[in-house]
Parts: sequence; C-alpha cells; structure tokens
Amino acid sequence: MKRRNTHHDNTEFLSATLSFLAVNLLWIFFALWLLYGMVPVLLLAVAMNHMINRLEVRMIRADTRGAHPLNRRI
Repeated sequence: MKRRNTHHDNTEFLSATLSFLAVNLLWIFFALWLLYGMVPVLLLAVAMNHMINRLEVRMIRADTRGAHPLNRRI
C-alpha cells in the first residue's frame, strides 16, 4: 500500500483555506464599504485583529503550560 505525505497534504489544505478566507473577507469588506462606508470596515478590521491577537496570546500561554489551547473548562 502506498503511503501519502500527510504533511504536504495538510499544507495544501492550509493554503487553500487561507486563500478562501482572504477572498471572502475581501467581498465582505467591499460590501460593508458600499453599504455603510469606510468606518464600519475599519472597525471590523480592528476587532478581527484584536481577536486574532487574543488567540495568539492564548495559544502561547497554553503552549508554555503544555495544555491544548482550545481545551477550556466551562
């Protein structure tokens, strides 16, 4: 049986997912810009940047503790 290179396959999925996300964000930002102007687009971009930074900090903290960053007790 032939083994596939899973790391290479995951990299292809990641690049496809990031491309898909970029295209969707582009049209969403453009539609918001047409409907409401530039201010809501900038506010959404700042909010998304803040959430991405929070996720990064959370992942770094979890990595130093040795826990998985998305396993959270409720």
